Amino acid sequence: MGDGGVDWSVVLGPEGRSLLLSGLGVTVTLAVLGIVLSSVVGTVIALARVSTAPRLAPLRWLAAAVTEACRNVPFLIHISLWNFGVFGIGWVLAVTGPVRDLLGTQFLAGLCALVSYRSAYMAEIVRSGWQSVSRGQMEAARSSGLSYAAATRFVILPQVLRIILPPLGNQYVTVTKNTALVLVIGVPDLVYQAYQIQSATFQFFAVFGVTMLIFSALCLTLGALMNQLARTLDRRWGGAPVRARRRPLTETTAGA
Repeated sequence: MGDGGVDWSVVLGPEGRSLLLSGLGVTVTLAVLGIVLSSVVGTVIALARVSTAPRLAPLRWLAAAVTEACRNVPFLIHISLWNFGVFGIGWVLAVTGPVRDLLGTQFLAGLCALVSYRSAYMAEIVRSGWQSVSRGQMEAARSSGLSYAAATRFVILPQVLRIILPPLGNQYVTVTKNTALVLVIGVPDLVYQAYQIQSATFQFFAVFGVTMLIFSALCLTLGALMNQLARTLDRRWGGAPVRARRRPLTETTAGA
């Protein structure tokens, strides 16, 4: 027993450690899948919103409506809607049977809620980053002989990625933290397992102190990886600004 009645063995011992590691695996899996899928869905929504063809106007309106609806609904409602609503429909259960057998219905509902909620924010980031690049960049690239696809890949996309990576990194950290809320539908993630240990041992400080440290390590590591990626892309596509070489005074006066 530690000072103040805190017993660290409940989380550092074999049983507590096994439960937390099991929950950590679920949390990491959910976070990785949520990050990847919400990035893909968000990018698709953003591309629909930045399309300029008149015939795609209904698609732009639909994408805008979906974005605003998903952003302005609390995450817990997303979870409840998917778990008790969408996955309570017979034909949805039939279609998603193989995936539910692999991941579990509650896990899949939590993942879908995470994607529907965070992809709306990621769509706004990608859209704003895309629209921040001036049209003159595309026109200049096309006038130099590049096709539209090549100009997008080699001229526009590098600029967009450099702009959106920092806010995307914040969103990825938020996705990781949002995974904690799936415990309300019984997904055995890290926080769920922490509650199980706490309810059996009443060692609230020890259990959630360790859980806090684990989440902090996850989010700090993810943030550091995103910062490193941003610096790498900046060196590859942008580079650091070159400092002007100061000319000697005699050289300056001689040229005057």
